[in-house]
Amino acid sequence: MRLPREPEALTEAVARIAEARPGHPTVKVTGRLELSIDSQLLDLSELYWMAHEGGGPSQHEIQHFIDAHISATRLSALNLPFSAVAQRIMPRIQTEGFVASRHTQLVAHQPFVNGTAIVFVIDLPDADCLITTEQLIRWGIDIEELDRLARENLAGYQPHIEMRVFGGDDGAAVMFNMGDTYDASRLLLYRLHERLAEELGGEFLAAIPARDLMLAMSMGPEPFVDQLHTVVRQDHRRLPHPITDDLFLVTYDGVAGWAPE
Repeated sequence: MRLPREPEALTEAVARIAEARPGHPTVKVTGRLELSIDSQLLDLSELYWMAHEGGGPSQHEIQHFIDAHISATRLSALNLPFSAVAQRIMPRIQTEGFVASRHTQLVAHQPFVNGTAIVFVIDLPDADCLITTEQLIRWGIDIEELDRLARENLAGYQPHIEMRVFGGDDGAAVMFNMGDTYDASRLLLYRLHERLAEELGGEFLAAIPARDLMLAMSMGPEPFVDQLHTVVRQDHRRLPHPITDDLFLVTYDGVAGWAPE
């Protein structure tokens, strides 16, 4: 099956496929490239990217994409105990708009910088589900404890991260592109500055244009930073699961927003 290339038509086409899945879930179109399936929102930007850049998803891939979401939704409704999911809790960086758009449930989150927020997911084999404030109350933990646990899990998830280093005398950069859905989240690693400071000359800049990409770069020279920032803006427009085209400043003390003087 070839999905339509227009966002609205693609969303309607996927909605029809979802309605025909076993169990006949309740499906509503809730926005551009967004569906509600059994009251849980599904982002279709990955299917949209596949329709444009990835050669088009097959019928099987579309059905698997929908079924994985439905399975994760139903599993999250089982009120799993904290002990059963603690080691699967991971952080994700999303836009503030993403958090605000989740009308049906209050999403557990921490404010971040550059118009973003940290949300938390239970990482399941074929999908993941957002953690809500209702779950935190049921588990008896606060958001700070959840944040600490999620970052610790992230640090141990792929301890040997593959990085591509490029550049030279005119600036250096490191690309994280593991493809495990947590590349942008690695901006939250406690030891990120320690790990890259020598390579990038102390304090450095970082970009997370989309969920599956993080780029760290030296603070200069200015033409080098400008060139990479242009690439970041392009990636933010073309990649699935976009986050922000703003740059972040990474220091020994943590992560802050950054803007050129």
